[in-house]
Amino acid sequence: SHPSTLTSLNHLASLLKKQGKLDEAEPLFRCALERREEQLGTSHPNTLTSVLSLAGCLREAGRVVEATSLFRRELEGCAASLGDEDKGTIFSARNLVLLLDQTEGTEEARQLRARFRL
Repeated sequence: SHPSTLTSLNHLASLLKKQGKLDEAEPLFRCALERREEQLGTSHPNTLTSVLSLAGCLREAGRVVEATSLFRRELEGCAASLGDEDKGTIFSARNLVLLLDQTEGTEEARQLRARFRL
């Protein structure tokens, strides 16, 4: 699949998510992620965007354990490629901290707040 097609697929999935059609959005997010992983590798910024998108969909669907795992993956990918001080990395850390705060992951959230100065 062409990179522009995968971007469009991710945008369509985002639109469905915004409409509350999570069951329709999730497979599209997964498809975009899988293809980006194949074409670009797991640490490419576009792949990490797909990880973040799928994580957000799963969080909204109440699938917190799987969402948390993906938020962690996305954060570590951003930190590795962009550094801890990058705005995108800090955004990712905030996403994960907010989810952990809701799911009693308070120690991990505390550690992330210290690491990223949140």
